[in-house]
Amino acid sequence: MRLIQRILRLSVTLALMSPFLLAQAAEKAELNGHLEGGYEHDSNLTVDELNAASGESDEAGVFDAGLEGILKPSEQLNVTLGYSVSGRRYQTFDRFDQDIHLASADISYDFDPVTVGASYHFSHATLGSDPFLDYRRASVYLGGLLAEDVYLLASLQDKSKDFEDSEARDSDIRGASLDAFFFFNQARSHLLAGLDGDREDAEADAYDNRLVRVRLALVHRFTLAGEDNRLRFGWRYEDRQYDEVTISSSDPWLDDPLTGDLTERTSSQRADEAMILEAGWRIGLTEVLSLEPSITHGNYTSNVESADYDRTVAGVTLRAGF
Repeated sequence: MRLIQRILRLSVTLALMSPFLLAQAAEKAELNGHLEGGYEHDSNLTVDELNAASGESDEAGVFDAGLEGILKPSEQLNVTLGYSVSGRRYQTFDRFDQDIHLASADISYDFDPVTVGASYHFSHATLGSDPFLDYRRASVYLGGLLAEDVYLLASLQDKSKDFEDSEARDSDIRGASLDAFFFFNQARSHLLAGLDGDREDAEADAYDNRLVRVRLALVHRFTLAGEDNRLRFGWRYEDRQYDEVTISSSDPWLDDPLTGDLTERTSSQRADEAMILEAGWRIGLTEVLSLEPSITHGNYTSNVESADYDRTVAGVTLRAGF
């Protein structure tokens, strides 16, 4: 189950522990970072990993900060290390306050015409200032140009969730994804089409599920008033089918009072669907500063009442990148 993580850790360890590679990498090292702060309105406060909405709306201050180091021990070998912290502070419902610490490592080698790589991500999330969830994802991937303006990327993932207060939801996840990038407008624009599949095995059978996700995104970069701008529109559809079947009476008056048996039975299997639309505009103010208004609307349908809702999140952030 942990084969992908072992391969990844071994690969990253070899790359980082080799003095020869590090000496070469130092000559071509690159460090990037960002600071971001802003405001957002959430029409329906939700904890995504719990698949339930509160029905309450609120405003929050949001922040995000991160560093990324890129090492190139050779022309073909690339090592990327990153760390970021992001969060939300709500005005009224502080039990929904969130912090997410994310650490990542990626190593890839360009064999020309294909690139082979492995990555590892670890995140620690808090909810209402209390520890909430540790999430791990290890992946191996293969990418290459299919044509001059088409790039394909396929990956296999091994993921796990470790909840602080809900061991029943702890799970191991096997996943696969395929992305296709179609570049046009002299590579200043691209269309992304993606397909994901996950099989989640939780401690409690009630949370075992299979997920299929379809993603589309259109990104366009352009210059306005001498500064770089980026428009992004996204759409995704998710279909999550749960394994456990619940058997119940279609009418309580039909239950046998002597045996307690159900004289007429119905069976149900939880099924969730989601359709999400996103739009964002990163407006360049200077070489360092940018302003980004964004909006996301999601329609979530389920045969479980608490997971059947609509949600709109709109906000604006000021970003400094270096």
